[in-house]
Amino acid sequence: MAYQAMINITYQGQSGTYFTQLPQGSDDGTIKRICEEAVRGGEVPGISPSIPNNAFRNFVIDRFHGQETRYVVRPKVPFG
Repeated sequence: MAYQAMINITYQGQSGTYFTQLPQGSDDGTIKRICEEAVRGGEVPGISPSIPNNAFRNFVIDRFHGQETRYVVRPKVPFG
């Protein structure tokens, strides 16, 4: 079963939002792969599609579950 999710992605000073259907119980690796494919496919306005393989490997995913499900994919920072 899948659900509608909004994913905010920040990559090297660029940011964009991607709306997609995610399978229930998607783990971090799955979400990162979906994001990488979407960015490379030019589906995320605001982020250049020319990113390296595994561009989001060391990124953090913040999850927000409320009226809508939202994820924030961002680089790790020294304080969290």
